[in-house]
Amino acid sequence: MLALIKDLFTIKSNNKDKPKSNFCLPIESIKDLIIAKDGLYRIILKVSPVNGELLSDDSLEIVSDSIQRALSLLDGRIGIYIQSEGINIENNISFIEQYKLKINSEIKLILLDEQKKHIQSMASRSRNVLNFYTVFETRAQNYNSAQELLYDVCQAFKAELETQDMYAEQLYENDIKALLYERMNPQSSQAEPFNSHWEMDNILPENARIFKDGRNIEIENRIYRFYCLVKYPATVESYRWLRRVFNTKGDINIAIILTPKNKATIAKELSKAVNEIGAKALDARKDESLRQKYQAEKESAVKMIAELGNENIALYDTNITISISAADIKELNTLSNLLRSKISSVYCQATELKYKGFEPFITTLPILADNKITQNYVWNLTTKDISSLIPYDSSELMETKGIFIGENVVSGGLVIIDTYNKIYNNPHECIIADSGSGKSFRIKTDAIRHIPYRDYIIMFDLEGEFYYPWGKRYKFSPTSGIISNPFHIRNTVVDGDDFGDDSTDIGTYLSTKIMEAMMFFKWILAGLKSFDEALLEEDIRDSYSACGIDFNSKVLPDNFPTLSTLSDIIKSKIKNTKTSLKAKEARENILASLKPYINGAYSHMFNGQTNWDYDFFTVFDISGLPEAVTQPLYDILLKDTWQFCKIDRVKTKRVYVDEAHQFADPSNPQTLRFLSNSIKRGRKYGISFVTATQNLPDFLSIERYGQAIIDNSYFKLFFRMGETDIPVVKKLYNFSEKELAILKGSSSKRSGAKGKGIFIAGSQRLVIQVRASKYELEIVDPLQYEEIYGQKSRFITNKY
Repeated sequence: MLALIKDLFTIKSNNKDKPKSNFCLPIESIKDLIIAKDGLYRIILKVSPVNGELLSDDSLEIVSDSIQRALSLLDGRIGIYIQSEGINIENNISFIEQYKLKINSEIKLILLDEQKKHIQSMASRSRNVLNFYTVFETRAQNYNSAQELLYDVCQAFKAELETQDMYAEQLYENDIKALLYERMNPQSSQAEPFNSHWEMDNILPENARIFKDGRNIEIENRIYRFYCLVKYPATVESYRWLRRVFNTKGDINIAIILTPKNKATIAKELSKAVNEIGAKALDARKDESLRQKYQAEKESAVKMIAELGNENIALYDTNITISISAADIKELNTLSNLLRSKISSVYCQATELKYKGFEPFITTLPILADNKITQNYVWNLTTKDISSLIPYDSSELMETKGIFIGENVVSGGLVIIDTYNKIYNNPHECIIADSGSGKSFRIKTDAIRHIPYRDYIIMFDLEGEFYYPWGKRYKFSPTSGIISNPFHIRNTVVDGDDFGDDSTDIGTYLSTKIMEAMMFFKWILAGLKSFDEALLEEDIRDSYSACGIDFNSKVLPDNFPTLSTLSDIIKSKIKNTKTSLKAKEARENILASLKPYINGAYSHMFNGQTNWDYDFFTVFDISGLPEAVTQPLYDILLKDTWQFCKIDRVKTKRVYVDEAHQFADPSNPQTLRFLSNSIKRGRKYGISFVTATQNLPDFLSIERYGQAIIDNSYFKLFFRMGETDIPVVKKLYNFSEKELAILKGSSSKRSGAKGKGIFIAGSQRLVIQVRASKYELEIVDPLQYEEIYGQKSRFITNKY
C-alpha cells in the first residue's frame, strides 16, 4: 500500500559524508556465505525472471502473491538487485572474429562470416540484459549456524518461486567473487577472467576515483552517478508500477534494500493517527474537498492496519538506490536525463547522491550493504507493495556469445544464447508446433547456425526437406542401396557414470546390443509374446556367435551378422529334431514376418553390412517410406547415432530428432523410452538433442517418456499450435491469454503468421520471430529466395 500518512512517515534527514580516498568493501571474508564486517552473515541467490509483458493481470497477481510469500520467509534484512549487463552487438561480432582463429574448416569460416554479416545488419538492436539477485541476512553465533538457517530459508524461497516458474540458485564462494570482480572491474574482467585462486584484494578495482564535484565516480574509464527514490505516489498501477524505471535503456543497476520495522509499534501509531484524522475530517465538514482528503487518508490507514495483521505482510524501511554509468560525461548526462524522466513518468521523485564517496556504488552491489544511504533514504513499503513491483521481470535474453535464435518481438532486440553454457541445466531443445507453422524452417536455419560451433550435426529428415550443399545426405529407400544392419556394432562404449570412464568391454556391450536389436524387431513383429521373445533373443545371440562374437570376445570382427545370418540360425533350429513343436511354430511365424526384410521388398535396406558413415554434417532422409519401415529404421539410426556420439565426450554434437511422435506407440514405447533416457544423459557426451513434434496429444500418450523429453529439454519453442494441442499445452505450461493468442496464431500467409512463437529458456519466456538471413534462405528455401531477391539460388536441388 502506497497511500501512507505523510505526517507519520517521512524521509529521514541526511548528513553529507566526507569523500573516501580508498575503495574497500564492508566484507570480512567470502565463503559460501558473505561474512560482513559487522559480524552478520549473508547468502546470495540468482533468480531467473518471468516475462511480465506476456502475463495477464490474474497471472501477475499469482506471481506477486508468490513473491510476497517468498520474501516473508525471513524476519531480517533482504536485498533485491536488478543488475544491468549491456550487450552490444559488437561484442558478438568480436566473439565471432576470435572464434575464427580457432578453426581451419573453410565451410565453417564461410558460415561464420555470413553470421557476422547478418548480425552486423542488426547492430541497432543492442539491448541491456537484466540479471536478478536476492540476498538474505541473519545474525548467528557462528558460521555453521548461519549457514544452516540461511540454507533452509533459501530452500523455502526457491520452492515458493518455482511454483510460478521462477528459479533461484545459490551463488557459492567463487560465484560471488566472480560476480563482484566483474562489477568492480568492467574492463579488466573482459581481458582477464576471474581466477578462483584470487583473494579479496585481487577482485577490488585498481583504478577508482571520486570526482571533485562529488557527483560522479570513475572506475576503469566508466563514469557512475547515483540516485535514490525519495517519494512515491499515493496510488499506483496494480503490478509492475516501476517497470519504466527498471527497463531504462542504458547501463543501470538497482538495489532494493528492505529493513524490517516493528509492525506492532507501527499499527499502534496508525490507530492513533486514524482517530486524529477522523477528528480533522469532522472539522472540515464545510470543505468537501478537504473532507474527502482526510477520509481517503483514514481509509488508507485502516487498510494498512488490516494488512499488518496478516502474517505474510511485513513493513520495511525501503531504500531504492539506482546506479547509472557511461563512457563519458555527455553520455552520462543523457542517460541521467532519461532516467529522471522515467522516474517522473511513474510519479516518483529521486534525489541525486552527492559527496557520498564510494558508498553509493557499494550499495548497488549485491552484498546487502548497511550504511547511511540504506538507513536514511527510505520509504515505508509493505511486502505486498514490494511484490507488486514484480521485481524479477525481464523480456530480454541476449548473451555476448552464442547462437542467434530469433528476433525479440516485444523489445525489438535479438535473442542470442550459448546453449552449451554450463549455467543452463542442459543444451537440449524441444519444438512443439502445428504443421506449416515454421517448425522445419527453424530446424533448417538452426542447423546452419550451429555448424561452426559443433563437431557434428546429425539430422533425421522424415519429410525429405533438409537439403544442404555440404556433408553427407543418405536417402534410405528399397532402391538406394544404403543398408542399415540391425546387428552392426559401431563401437562397444557402455554408458558409465558422469565422471568415470566408460567401459568398452565387448561382452558387456553385447548384452546391450542384443536388447537394442530386440527393440528393432518389436517394431516389425507386432504382438510378440514373451515365449517368442525368449526364442528370438537366443537366436540373435547365436547369430553373433556364428560371426565370432560372444560375451568373452576381446576383438570385434570385420563383419557382423546380418538378417540372412539370423534366418539361417532360425531355419537350422526349425529343422533340429530336438526343437519342440511349439518352438518350431513360433520360429516359423517369426521367419514369415521377417521375410520382406530378409529377401523381400525391404531387404536392400536392412539385410547386409552397414555401408554408410558419419560426416561432420549428416542428414538421414527416411521420407516416403511406409510406417512399417520408418519406425524400425528410425530406431536403428537413433541408437547408432547415440553410440557414435559416445565415442568422444569432448566433441560436441547437435542431433535433430524431427517428428518424434512417430515413436508414441503405447504398445511399443521402448524407442521413446530410449530417446528420453538419451536426453537425460546427453550432456555428458557433449550432445544437444533438438526434439520436434507436431502432435502433442500423441506424443504425451506415453506420459512417462513424452513428458520427460519435454521437461528434460531446458529450451522449449512453441509455434502455432493445432486446436487439439492448445488445451493440452495450456494445462501443462499455464500459458496466459496473451500467450495463447500467439500460439493460436493464424494459418494465413500474411507477414508474421509463420515463425512466430514463444521461446522458453528455463523460466524465462520470450515472443520470438524466426527469420533467415539472405544466405540461409538461399539454402533452406530456394524458391522463396528467388521470389524475394529475384535471382536463382546457387544451391538449387532436384527437389525444387
